Amino acid sequence: MKALWKIIILLIIVLLIFYIMDDRVKENKPLESPVKHGTAIPVPGSGDGLPLPQAARPESGLSLFVGKSVDSLFEQLGKPDRIEPSDYGYDWWIYDKDQQLMVGVWEGKVNQVYTADLSSDIEPFEIGQDVKDIYRFTIVESEVAVQIGESIYTFTLNGDDVNNRLLIEYENVYAQLYIDGVDGELEAIRFIDPITLILHQPYDMAYMGEIVSADRPSSTMQMEVDRAMERQIFSLTNIYRKNHGLNELLSDYDLAVVARKHSEDMALENYFSHESPVTGNLADRLKEAEIEHRKARENIAFNYVDAIEAVHGWLNSPAHRDVLLEKEVTHLGTGAYGKYYTQVMIRELAEEKRQQ
Repeated sequence: MKALWKIIILLIIVLLIFYIMDDRVKENKPLESPVKHGTAIPVPGSGDGLPLPQAARPESGLSLFVGKSVDSLFEQLGKPDRIEPSDYGYDWWIYDKDQQLMVGVWEGKVNQVYTADLSSDIEPFEIGQDVKDIYRFTIVESEVAVQIGESIYTFTLNGDDVNNRLLIEYENVYAQLYIDGVDGELEAIRFIDPITLILHQPYDMAYMGEIVSADRPSSTMQMEVDRAMERQIFSLTNIYRKNHGLNELLSDYDLAVVARKHSEDMALENYFSHESPVTGNLADRLKEAEIEHRKARENIAFNYVDAIEAVHGWLNSPAHRDVLLEKEVTHLGTGAYGKYYTQVMIRELAEEKRQQ
């Protein structure tokens, strides 16, 4: 009888060890954008016709910046904390202090404004607003047409878009509503001008007339864009965590190198997976970098328009959401290479913090 109890206790210990080891490093399925960018469908015809009707633009709030000179930004928001390039030819003006904003600037004019800041005036909406209220007071369409000159571009929202990534049309500006599909609340918003919306192609798109596309950045500029994406993913991750009542993560250079190398490896080796044919899995990569940890988590994404869309995609994918909103992690490293995005989070093994 004593021998039987010894065997049972031994089995319990073994199972506990396997459970702890399994929870220490967690990966999930890769997340690819549901929209195949650059695959807009041409429709016969020129698109020439009467202008499409548009709802009046909100009378106040951040949407009023779109289309205006950057002088209005200086007057009301002051100098940005940093200016970063994008994949699409415009610059991001980043505001991180009084309120957290990302403002797109192209040829001296504002082409978009993004925020997830609870204090931002995003009339006629509010960050944290119940999606039921949005549906109650807003006309929501599954098809939205944009007219530029004689060309018409029609965006089709799929089922997931209608649930968590709405597109609302106003006069000369469009609102992309980023919904938290689990909590049923407005997580963030982007006010964007028609041309930039077409450049991004964030939804399935058909068009009559001429296609609009952005020039590819040079290799040198692409490196700058990638570093900007990494900073943006880091900031957006912390904004989302803060809005959900979680601790903000600390930046970690070594983790950033691991994440960056994995994004680069996926692009150059032409695969999309947590498992690399060159560097192995996340546990292997952390061991190679000599990063000790109690717990490690990794998210990857591919072919999203930008950092905003990638982080929102993670939020609304159950397994990736668990990583993004993991309570027990403390440090974050982000990596970007073209359209490949990686974030690696850990909880440190030692209580003392490593040098940042």
